[in-house]
Amino acid sequence: MLTIAMVAAPAWVAVSAEAKARTAEDLPTTLEALAAPVDLSPPQALAAMADRGRGQTSRDAFRDSSSGNPTAASPDPATAAAEQRVATTCSGVVKGPQINGRLTVEDLCDLWQPPYKDRADAVVSAFTLNDAFEQRFGRAMCLTSGYRNLEEQAALRITRGGLAAPPGTSNHGWGLAIDFCPSTYTGTAGAWLKKNGPTYGWDNPSWARPGGVGPYEPWHWEFVAGVKALAGAAQGGGES
Repeated sequence: MLTIAMVAAPAWVAVSAEAKARTAEDLPTTLEALAAPVDLSPPQALAAMADRGRGQTSRDAFRDSSSGNPTAASPDPATAAAEQRVATTCSGVVKGPQINGRLTVEDLCDLWQPPYKDRADAVVSAFTLNDAFEQRFGRAMCLTSGYRNLEEQAALRITRGGLAAPPGTSNHGWGLAIDFCPSTYTGTAGAWLKKNGPTYGWDNPSWARPGGVGPYEPWHWEFVAGVKALAGAAQGGGES
């Protein structure tokens, strides 16, 4: 006598079959898939990356291309914050006539070291110089002075005498000069500054050098293009 044994299928086989059938039922037909609207918006992660990319400034590109080292160390937080401010608030455009020692808020922009400011076009140029300096030395250029109003220049004239120009005649009053700390204008840093400063539009004027017509001031640097534009106006006789 032939006996046929009936063996029940394992439970997982039944579950798998049921899941397959349910998945097939849930899927749209070919016609439904073709007719459905397509969402072409980028994933959120990519959109966030694009937003961050749009926030970068043109000065970042200038710094990377001029240094040839896009992976150089980032500036310190204070400098990075100052760079962000100048990138978003400083147009670099000078509008209308100015009065020495009486520049307006609209004429001025922050430098990387508070509380110093200079004229907008000078600041944009100074930042490119500072960026290059940071690439070389890993720190920002140290400042001791920038723009001075008439009252500040008068006070300096009292304390420094002939080393300070009379109020209304200094290029600091035009927002076109910077005074550096010894750590920036001496030693290896100073040698680099003398060689590369003019490339970025800044120079220690001839009157401030040894044998010049004015006092020896190796710390005093000026925005060349701005000073040349004022060549026809009365100047401070080469004093800081």
